[in-house]
Amino acid sequence: MAGSVLVAPREVHDLVFRCARVAGCDAGGADRTARNVTAAEIRFGGALAVVVDALASGAFTSTWAMAADALVAAEVDARDHGSATATFDPPVPLAALAATVAEASARCVVVSGIPSDATGGLELATLDLAPGQVEPAAGPGTDAHRDGLLVDRRAFDALVEVAAAFLVAEEALDALEN
Repeated sequence: MAGSVLVAPREVHDLVFRCARVAGCDAGGADRTARNVTAAEIRFGGALAVVVDALASGAFTSTWAMAADALVAAEVDARDHGSATATFDPPVPLAALAATVAEASARCVVVSGIPSDATGGLELATLDLAPGQVEPAAGPGTDAHRDGLLVDRRAFDALVEVAAAFLVAEEALDALEN
């Protein structure tokens, strides 16, 4: 990948968490957003650029958080009624939902409506859910946690810049004391 940088998935999580906090998310919302984006970057790619766009548009704190809640509510409805549809208005990128989808799948709720060639930037207006056995998804997840994850350097650098406003690093505070 041209213009890429190799990072650990935990670096993506930490970076997105800090960006979400800067954008105004509470700690729980920031963590859920970071998990979704990290899962999307690992499984589908293209998630960090979507975060940069969402931060610029303001959708990051409002639309993304509501989308994950809508998916969880649809999961409950699917268990109660045999099926349900999660509707996202406005549509949201897969980057806002990837871990939440994986968690529903782990609880034996099939989530359909995501094409096999999707990227983290795929806009979703609806997803269908129904109880059932889910086949484990093949993908680079294990390799990424072991070998690192190639991400877009420009998007990563843009997020580093946004995240810098979150907190002063402990090292910087220690340097002030010396």
